[in-house]
Amino acid sequence: MTLNLRESLNFILKPALLLAGCLCMACSSGDKHVDDPDGPDNPGGGDEYEDIQVVNGKVRFYLREAENSVRKAMGTGERAWSKSLVSVNGKSYAVESDENGRYYVEASASSSGTYNAILTNSGSSGWYGSSAYADVKLPYSQFWAATAASLQSYPMYGSYTKENGNKLVFDDAFAVLDLALTGSAKIASVKVENLAESPLAGYANFLPSRGYLSITGGVGFAVLNCTDNGKCVSLESGTPKHFYVMLAPGDYPSGLKITISDSEHRAMEHTLTTAQLTAGKATSVTLKYAPDADLVFYESFDNFVWGGNIMGGQESTGYAPTAEAVTPGTGTGRDGYADSFEEVAYNNPGSAFIQSNTWDEISGKTVGTSHLMSDSYVASRNIADYTYMFRCQEYQGYLACGTGNTGRGIFQTAALKSIDGIRSVKVSFDFCYQYGSTDLLLFQVVNGGMIASASVDGKSIALTADNSGYTSASGRYIVEKSHVTLPSSEAAVKKWHNVEVVVNNATDGTMLYWAGNDVSSGVHGFYVDNIEVRALGEMGRGSDNLRVLYWNIQNGMWSDQANNYNNFVAWVKKYDPDICVWCESATIYKDNTNSAQASSARFLPDGWAALAARYGHAYTAVGGWRDNYPQTITSKYPIETLLKITDSDQAGKPVSHGAAIQRVTVKGRTINIVTLHTWPQAYGFGVGSADQAASAANKEGDKYREFEIKYICAQTVNNPAYASCQDWLMMGDFNSRSRADNWYYGYPENDTRLLVHNHILDHTDLKDIIAERYPGSFISSTYGNARIDYMYASPSMYARIVNALTVMDKWTTATQSPYVSNFYDPSDHRPILADFELKQ
Repeated sequence: MTLNLRESLNFILKPALLLAGCLCMACSSGDKHVDDPDGPDNPGGGDEYEDIQVVNGKVRFYLREAENSVRKAMGTGERAWSKSLVSVNGKSYAVESDENGRYYVEASASSSGTYNAILTNSGSSGWYGSSAYADVKLPYSQFWAATAASLQSYPMYGSYTKENGNKLVFDDAFAVLDLALTGSAKIASVKVENLAESPLAGYANFLPSRGYLSITGGVGFAVLNCTDNGKCVSLESGTPKHFYVMLAPGDYPSGLKITISDSEHRAMEHTLTTAQLTAGKATSVTLKYAPDADLVFYESFDNFVWGGNIMGGQESTGYAPTAEAVTPGTGTGRDGYADSFEEVAYNNPGSAFIQSNTWDEISGKTVGTSHLMSDSYVASRNIADYTYMFRCQEYQGYLACGTGNTGRGIFQTAALKSIDGIRSVKVSFDFCYQYGSTDLLLFQVVNGGMIASASVDGKSIALTADNSGYTSASGRYIVEKSHVTLPSSEAAVKKWHNVEVVVNNATDGTMLYWAGNDVSSGVHGFYVDNIEVRALGEMGRGSDNLRVLYWNIQNGMWSDQANNYNNFVAWVKKYDPDICVWCESATIYKDNTNSAQASSARFLPDGWAALAARYGHAYTAVGGWRDNYPQTITSKYPIETLLKITDSDQAGKPVSHGAAIQRVTVKGRTINIVTLHTWPQAYGFGVGSADQAASAANKEGDKYREFEIKYICAQTVNNPAYASCQDWLMMGDFNSRSRADNWYYGYPENDTRLLVHNHILDHTDLKDIIAERYPGSFISSTYGNARIDYMYASPSMYARIVNALTVMDKWTTATQSPYVSNFYDPSDHRPILADFELKQ
């Protein structure tokens, strides 16, 4: 940038005017704590007025800071006058004290009667260029505690005035926005933006004739980083917490936008429609921090302040702690709380790759537990909870993903834990392709949620098999280049494009994901900013709703057994089902081990009545129980057991984990529920260990499951004895794949793994609820990529479905148990939930 040094030095010689509006307040105040001549720490003269006198060519000026200087409010602390430096009219003078402990300087008399002074100390030179009148740094990147502390060395300015006489009263030449906040959040950042986009912070000249800093170059915003080494700044509900932001004095007729972000990635905005900021004064704004009730998540990378502004093109301004060119592997040791005053090129990133360039080093971790940048950097950016920032770099106010090399980058948020229950949400974000992009932007909703619609820059985009879909636990939308403007060159000003995606069935486990769509070498990069998630409302229920929940809870909810099932109960209560079916509903093992529990000490299934009562179910029934893996049904409504199945009509060929028909009558409607759990092994039932490999090779496990399902269907939905029953549900762990998913599996049509569901689909009228509701989607029901848990419905019940989903939320997201390596917390399966409208 070019700084107007000549202009500022000319002004030094002009007659001085009163500095800011508050300099005269010091001489009129009756407050004795500053200028009581008998006070031991008194820095200036007494209250009596005395004009300057020239004695032997010298003028004695007593020294003081303005009583209401903004730095005092900011907590800068008391000045050490004996260590201070004073220059008057460009000449330095030693600070002395008289017999009363009053500090003064003896300055050479000025023939013009003008005295312009600067108050500094030995550390002040870092704040300005050739003098304290030129290239004065007005930081755009500020810090909660550190910036206020550093103001001890920030220059103050004073001038002789008739009103002050022989007292040189020094004041601050910058303005301050004093944001007084109440609330209950922890604040991560406060950003102030000039809506006219002219500089608000950067470099300035001090003009004595005006009495304030005049910006000569910089950026149109200032950010107060409040992360405080990862702790963030806690608000209180009754007592305001003050957040002080240094800004350039002046009139801002277009207004200032204030954005406040918290540690949980939520935010609120407030706009000052017009603003007048006065040097040495604090403009106070009092707010209650209360993000919009529908705001689930917000990330605008406000604490990303380093680096160039590649979106703004080659004429834009950017700063960093050092002027070095940053590569994916350099600058990793930068302190996240370092000041940044070195101008850098528009295309110079502010950071190296935030995480390692090697996927295996970060896979399964988080930014907080695996990062290439320094610990302080991660803390200062409030990004430790994010899942992945793979090949991501900081630019000024936004994130670059995959722009640093020929491999694609990945950005994945943490779970959106502010979502309550099952919601429809709208995700919006701004993005721009990197110049020369050879790839497409892949946006995904991970671990909960189905993409229902998409738009780009307000234009609705039809979802097709080419640009959308769902696989395993991720819904995707690919942004095609025909909908956006591509950058004409790296140096050109670039255009942000806004993408909006509506997501149904989002939960507190839902995460957002951005990446290049192509995994091969190429130009994959893009820039992303202003990510916002808003709740559109709870997913619909019927007016006479019946909510049915099924889940294989792995070994009788062993994961929460030692916790008295408290997490399990809270989770069930959150979804408030009317009927639950629990697979593997018996206690088997001791707490936190895979050692068998004594039969007399096993709480479940006998304890289901007590456990179900804790989540509001008064009725329970156990299905066909022949081993350690029964099914149990619990309900708000009475349960009638019609049939329990353990054995078949062939000797030595039982239904391995049992099955049952239980009838629940809800609001006059009778619903018959078949529960089951088929044989889990690749080898056949009853095969000895020596023959198991051969049995598996002969597909005898698949064939035994086919035998079981044929028998179960014959005894239940296809049984003439129940021909008058219209409303059926069948659910359980089938341990089998379906041909409905074979577009994903790619098995041969006659593959034995498809036998179980082939029989159901070909020989009953039951409908696979998840497959029918989400055609073309593969939704895994386990922590891996397998759909083996199903909920089927008769046509009469299927027609009444309001909503259905495989539940993926924060608590049910499977993680490997720390106690038993092949067990998962809370289960290795995912729940299935369905809402039915029972109103006639």
